[in-house]
Amino acid sequence: MKTKICPKCGIEKPLNTEHYYKDSRRKGGLRSYCKSCNKTNKSEYYQNNKEKLLKKSAEYRKNNKEKIAKKDAEYRKNNKEKLLKKSAEYYRKSDKERTAKLKAEYYQNNKETIRKQQTDYGSSPEKRRAARLRTAKWYEKQNTLQPACVYQIVNTANNKIYIGETLKGELRWKKHLTELRGNYHANHKLQADFNKLGEDAFEWSIIKEYPKDKDTLLLEEAKTIVKYRKEGKYLYNLTLTIDQVQLLEENK
Repeated sequence: MKTKICPKCGIEKPLNTEHYYKDSRRKGGLRSYCKSCNKTNKSEYYQNNKEKLLKKSAEYRKNNKEKIAKKDAEYRKNNKEKLLKKSAEYYRKSDKERTAKLKAEYYQNNKETIRKQQTDYGSSPEKRRAARLRTAKWYEKQNTLQPACVYQIVNTANNKIYIGETLKGELRWKKHLTELRGNYHANHKLQADFNKLGEDAFEWSIIKEYPKDKDTLLLEEAKTIVKYRKEGKYLYNLTLTIDQVQLLEENK
């Protein structure tokens, strides 16, 4: 295996594209400096010429708006699945982090109330355990009575809609309300409008009931989101999940 000593860092590395960038202008087809040194040089150059580069970039964007827009549109068209998956992963991660942060803040701001509720819940471990079992049985019974469905939460002030799916019918709406009232709902746009307009501005309703099968519900939720978007309806749903994208592809 051929090797080469990088003139910048002085380290001998294998002469291949893993360690050196391609450069068709050079005899060997590779750059002189290794990848690490190229990145360092690029970073240093950017820091030393930041204002100049930003100004140049802004001027280019200003003078080539149509060209950039066309290029972006082509890229989105050719990489639709990749962008959807990337977007789903980003929002799933950011929503989890945001929800955890809001829950922690809610606990800090409501410590006394939460502790009082815990005390009222049962003074002994046995009583608390018995109360939890009663609650679990009640929810289990309610779950069997509630329909599996795709539902919507409509903001009556601006007609913006949140689409969801559930095995638990109206109990899912109650869970939404708990999170919204506690100011830690995962959908920050829905939370912001709830904080601004209040609970009375939102209406929950079932769009359609389905068999109690999670994949069916996820697929029908995705279809409804796509359908509503095509109809020009304004949605709170930021993106489809990776599972939903795959289900749509499999059921084309």
